[in-house]
Amino acid sequence: MAIDATKIRAYQNGLVAVTGFGVTGTPLPTDATSALNAAFRDVGTITDDGITDSTEQDSTDFYAWQGNVLVASLLGQFNKTFSFVCSETNGVTLSIVYGGSTLTQQAWGVSIAEKPSVRDVRSWVIHGISDSGKLQRIVIPNGQVGEKGETTWSSQELTTYQVQVRALPDLNGNVAYRYIYDATLTL
Repeated sequence: MAIDATKIRAYQNGLVAVTGFGVTGTPLPTDATSALNAAFRDVGTITDDGITDSTEQDSTDFYAWQGNVLVASLLGQFNKTFSFVCSETNGVTLSIVYGGSTLTQQAWGVSIAEKPSVRDVRSWVIHGISDSGKLQRIVIPNGQVGEKGETTWSSQELTTYQVQVRALPDLNGNVAYRYIYDATLTL
C-alpha cells in the first residue's frame, strides 16, 4: 500500500466553543465551515496538549463449554469524552469551571458565589484546523461537563483549567457529529 502523506493530519489550531449554562435549543452547525450561532462562545486558548478525544466501551465475552472457545462478545457500557485544558481566565472558562454558581459582573471584575457542582449539559463545538489547512468540526449536542481537574496557583506554572466533556446521546442516539472539510477525502 502506498503512503499518501497528504492524508496525514496534525490539527494544530482551532477553537472550542460552548453555549452558556442552562442555554438550550441553540441551532447546531451542520458542516465544517458555517459561522457558529452567536450563542456559542469561544473558551479561549487551549494548552499545547490540544484536545483528547476518547472512546471507551467494555464488553463481556461468552465461551462454549465444548472446546472453551469464544462464541459471543456482547458490548457493554459506552463512554465518549473530550478533554482539554484552558489557559485563559475569562468569563466563558469561569462559567464552565463554576457551572451552577452565581457569576456576577462587577465594575472591578467578576464575583463568584461558588456552589457545589450541578449537572451541566451544554452544546459544544470543537473546530480543528490542520497544518495543511484541512478542517474538522465536531459538534456535541449534549456535552455534560464532567471532571474538572485541579487549578494550580504557582510561581512556576500557568494557572489553567482542566475540563472533561462527556458526550451524551441526542434524540437521534448520536453523541457527536463530525464534519471533515476535505474534498480529496472519499469513502
